[in-house]
Amino acid sequence: MEMGLFTMEDLEVVLGERKVLDVPSLSLPDKSIIALTGPNGSGKTTLLLVLAALLDPQRGKVTFKDRPLYPAPESVRGELRRRLGIVTQAPYLFRTTVRQNVSYPLARRGVDRQTRRMEADKALDLVGLNGFGERSHTALSGGEAQRVALARALVLEPEVLLLDEPFANVDTVTRSVIERVLTQVNRYANSSVIFTTHDIGQAYRMADVVITLVEGKVHEGSMENLFHGTVRQGGDGPIFDTGQLKIAVPGGREGTVTASVPPESIIVSLKPADSSARNTFPGRITAIQE
Repeated sequence: MEMGLFTMEDLEVVLGERKVLDVPSLSLPDKSIIALTGPNGSGKTTLLLVLAALLDPQRGKVTFKDRPLYPAPESVRGELRRRLGIVTQAPYLFRTTVRQNVSYPLARRGVDRQTRRMEADKALDLVGLNGFGERSHTALSGGEAQRVALARALVLEPEVLLLDEPFANVDTVTRSVIERVLTQVNRYANSSVIFTTHDIGQAYRMADVVITLVEGKVHEGSMENLFHGTVRQGGDGPIFDTGQLKIAVPGGREGTVTASVPPESIIVSLKPADSSARNTFPGRITAIQE
């Protein structure tokens, strides 16, 4: 049986007085592209930092390829970091040339100058920046800087590549390059890729596995039909009110909640349907997308 990449049990992260992650059980497969989705403050970046061994949880167990990550000595987590590449949402570049930025991780590991130059240029070519090696970091656009940061993460050929919102605030060319590179790294280098995104379409288009987080918890439904509102008692029973939509729901919950409607539970009809469904709404089809 193939080994999993990361497994989590009873994982909790508390920042200040707020529990930002509460994951009873989660397993991420190896050699896959995995997307972490969810609204702002849902815990996506926090989970990414835990997996990158950059943030210690207050409680729980995390394993990496069946080896304990939490709890474990710092030396173990340090070893793991050497096997990972991480790209933050706003990557920091050193005040030097593009090539020296990309080759920095190799220099830290004592790789000789000639090899560093060759490997950095290979990484730059992979992200579509061939010939950029001697440019200053100040001569780069935002999208080019993002690609330099990606090249720097790739130069060590990591087993796992973690990216925080890599498609946010980038131009169309950069978005296309990042999509190509992540797919190529996964398919041909057998690296696992984990990225966070707000773009649901991007997540489902690229990823083998999509994990949705809501208020620090793994949400089983799709983000496409996710609603926030309040459950209150109505004349015919509990009502879930989003402010724009009122849905009859089963009893048992009150107050502010998050709810999802499974796609398979939605029926579209050109005329009023003969159904026992408690919720029916008129609407207009504006687009159909496969």
